[in-house]
Amino acid sequence: MIGLKTKNPIALLSMKIKSIWFHIGFWIVYTAIFTVVEASYKGKYTEALAFELMNLPMRLIIVYFNYFVLLPKLLLQGKTVKYFVYTILTLIVSGFIQRIINYEILSILYPNMTDSGMWLPYKFLQASMIIASPLIFIIGISVIWKVAELQKRAKTLENEKLQSELKYLKSQINPHFLFNTLNNIYGLSLESSKKAPELILKLSDFLSFSLYESSQRFILLEKEISLLNDFIDLEKSRFEDRVDVQVTIPKDIDPVSIPPLILVPFVENAFKHSLKNETKIAHIIVKLEVTNGQLIYEVINSKPEDSIDDSSLKGIGLQNIKKRLDILYNDRYQLDIKDEERLYTIVLRITI
Repeated sequence: MIGLKTKNPIALLSMKIKSIWFHIGFWIVYTAIFTVVEASYKGKYTEALAFELMNLPMRLIIVYFNYFVLLPKLLLQGKTVKYFVYTILTLIVSGFIQRIINYEILSILYPNMTDSGMWLPYKFLQASMIIASPLIFIIGISVIWKVAELQKRAKTLENEKLQSELKYLKSQINPHFLFNTLNNIYGLSLESSKKAPELILKLSDFLSFSLYESSQRFILLEKEISLLNDFIDLEKSRFEDRVDVQVTIPKDIDPVSIPPLILVPFVENAFKHSLKNETKIAHIIVKLEVTNGQLIYEVINSKPEDSIDDSSLKGIGLQNIKKRLDILYNDRYQLDIKDEERLYTIVLRITI
């Protein structure tokens, strides 16, 4: 079969050997079938086999001229009309030549043979159609094989593209967290706060996660929850009594896996928009559960009285989360956003 190029010489050799055996097997089976058919009305298998072997060289020439020349240079290059024109012409010419060859050979073998319609036009058409039968089969199988390989390659390229995009999105998310964390530490260090060392320790945890966990496609949910709790503690230390956070996460949660850095950005968004221009206590509620094969994650945050409508998914972090969810889960997740006058709610449902 005509296939795609591979850089692995062993795999390429194996493919060529399989292809050769396929073609040999095909011609053996094809000749045997037509010999039986021919003998069914001629009555002699030896004569039928001799007739098939006499016609075999022309069939081989036409089939492999089409296979190695017309198919790759015309049909697979999108020149469909030219391909069929040249194919029909070669079949007509080969049918005419085969008919002449048959007549000359039979004249030698049977000197007393009479011309029983040897030169009738439909006889040439019949010869062309007989040559076309193996051509149609082999070219048909080759095209199907080629299409299957192209689809496989396209799928591989698509997966590689998605993996590259995921890596790019993660590379944006990690600095995003680090930037905010460093800002927190900087603010506390200006106040000579004793909480700065604690935040540095939290930052160390983030760096460790960034280096060893976030590069993975999926991590255990408990690891993501641990990171989420660290982030909440970090933000609470920063804002102290300006924010009230309620976290509801069962201690014994199902051991499922999710993409890293999926949960935290929603809470980060909640802190950012609930405390912006807020003079009163902000309220954040975080709920997470796994039930009936579905992870349900809900984040609710209050909105300041004079807030501007900027709490939607406009931040780099949350935009990236949405893209990652699209890539990894496609239609197996649902993200609902409810933006009310004083509350902003997101509910993420992922089918695990």
